[in-house]
Amino acid sequence: MTNNLTLRHAETEADILACFPVMRQLRAKLQTPEDFLATVTLQGGQGYRLLALWDDGKPVALAGYRRLDNLIHGRFLYVDDLITTAEGRGQGHGELLLRALRERGRTEGCQRLVLDTGLANALAQRFYFRSGLLATGLHFCMALQ
Repeated sequence: MTNNLTLRHAETEADILACFPVMRQLRAKLQTPEDFLATVTLQGGQGYRLLALWDDGKPVALAGYRRLDNLIHGRFLYVDDLITTAEGRGQGHGELLLRALRERGRTEGCQRLVLDTGLANALAQRFYFRSGLLATGLHFCMALQ
């Protein structure tokens, strides 16, 4: 890790657009920076925030999250997106983001931190287990269109 790492939310249009190349490594269906900005803006109205780890002003890892309430988990922090650039993996960026998310969840009175990952994503699952997250169920979905 370099000494120029800063953890802060991407809140301006310029910040969000700077995060596009990193997020696209996780969400390949994103076609353009403008699509990404529109989606982040839409989700922002639903409580979504984009926390970024910046290295000399360039994002190298991202965590998209929101605080939610439901009957299953009570109040919880849901992590929509968690990605470190391919070049930045193994440098502690993911751990740093998860620590920040745990602290944010505690500050906001959350009982849990929850995220989903693909069944085939073994490397991410290994990272999550190592970070103290446990698999507690299966996520089911159905296409509606």
